[in-house]
Amino acid sequence: MAVEYRPRWHPFLAADEREPGVWTLVDSVGRDYGRVRIVRVGPEVGYVAELGEHLIGRYRTLRAALEAVHGAFVRAHAPGGAPNGGRGYVLGT
Repeated sequence: MAVEYRPRWHPFLAADEREPGVWTLVDSVGRDYGRVRIVRVGPEVGYVAELGEHLIGRYRTLRAALEAVHGAFVRAHAPGGAPNGGRGYVLGT
């Protein structure tokens, strides 16, 4: 019998919807580190993901957008990490 792994934590839990359609991701000490905005392009609805002031990408689902921002945030802690191969976002700015 295969056991499916289901994590107990997800970037959704770090997201705070302070204004309708804009989710702000907050780190463990309460600092904002990214956001996801819902956008409409013609008949389609999507999400724009940003880490600090840097665009991470555009996504079709909120889940994918939140995961992308959180992944970029985690990578920003590694040497040479961050979006765009290490160029751009610097923690604490």
